[in-house]
Amino acid sequence: MERMSPQEARRTLAEVAGGREIVAGRAVAPWWYHLGIGLSLFWAFAAVSIGWAWIPYGVIIGLLIGPLLFNLAANHVTGISLDRYHATPGARRISVRAGMALPVLIVLGLALEWGADLRGAMAACGVVMLVITVVAGRRIDAALVRDLGRQA
Repeated sequence: MERMSPQEARRTLAEVAGGREIVAGRAVAPWWYHLGIGLSLFWAFAAVSIGWAWIPYGVIIGLLIGPLLFNLAANHVTGISLDRYHATPGARRISVRAGMALPVLIVLGLALEWGADLRGAMAACGVVMLVITVVAGRRIDAALVRDLGRQA
């Protein structure tokens, strides 16, 4: 095993830092990504308000196919593949906090939609989840850039 000279070590560290900056710059999701994920979640909620027959489509399209396709498209456009919601501690912290709204909104929406017979309550909760997804998504992008660009 060869020892590295101090100059070679500095050059190697500079290359690593440059690579981190490139990845941090490419980690930002395209403008449509968080909106698309939010609209997928909205569809899952709204399908309940539309009727029983639409619930399977809401689950399959809104929770499985939609997010998968948006994630694949974002990975293709940015050129990097990462779990945007858990890639760094900052992104994970934001996504966990925003994600806590999902079960709360599901329970609230179902209680109002079916328990109180308030038609459209699940769709309204879906709009709230859409907004939370877009706002949290922008914050997650900022956390990714900050955390990935930080020197090791």
